[in-house]
Amino acid sequence: MRIPKQNRDLRRFVLRRDLKGLLLWLLWVLLWGTGAWAYNANHATYPPERQILGWRLALWLLAGAVVGFFLFRLRLVLFQRTLSGVLTSSGLSRDYAPSQDPGRGRASYDFRLHKVLRLRRPNGRSVRLRIEEKPGSYLYYREGDRLVRLHGLPYPINLDADGKTGYLCAACGRVYGKKTSLCEGCGLSLIDAELLGKEDGEH
Repeated sequence: MRIPKQNRDLRRFVLRRDLKGLLLWLLWVLLWGTGAWAYNANHATYPPERQILGWRLALWLLAGAVVGFFLFRLRLVLFQRTLSGVLTSSGLSRDYAPSQDPGRGRASYDFRLHKVLRLRRPNGRSVRLRIEEKPGSYLYYREGDRLVRLHGLPYPINLDADGKTGYLCAACGRVYGKKTSLCEGCGLSLIDAELLGKEDGEH
């Protein structure tokens, strides 16, 4: 399952994100390689107290750990596939009433926290997704519904969404009460969850 053809702006958005991640990784590797080469090339000129194995060993251990981490991130950028499954549990907050905090409006509860969605994949395995909670997301992501996170898009789409659930921008996470073509926040197009659901059923 891929981003629909009619959402060309979202395809460009994902391409820019992937290229940016790749370029940043390449830049980091270049800087690390240059620093490590310069250090070891001049190692013999350092004072005796610095010409010990520990310095060089510590450098390579640290560099190996850092580069290994970025190699893992690169794998996610290049090979991360679309992820789908049934929502089994959600850490999203529920609704709030202004009476819970006298003297302050409901807007004071529109905080941003990273929450966890747990999906059960078709193979039976469970996977965790971390998302930044947005107002209305606790209504959009309902336990038992099928979700799909398309490659490069931060927010999973609810394939079983309806008018009461709302309509989601998969790029920035805004939830809308009525159907709209473009997100007011980021200006990108919204994916039609109904069409994705039909496509998922065909496969």
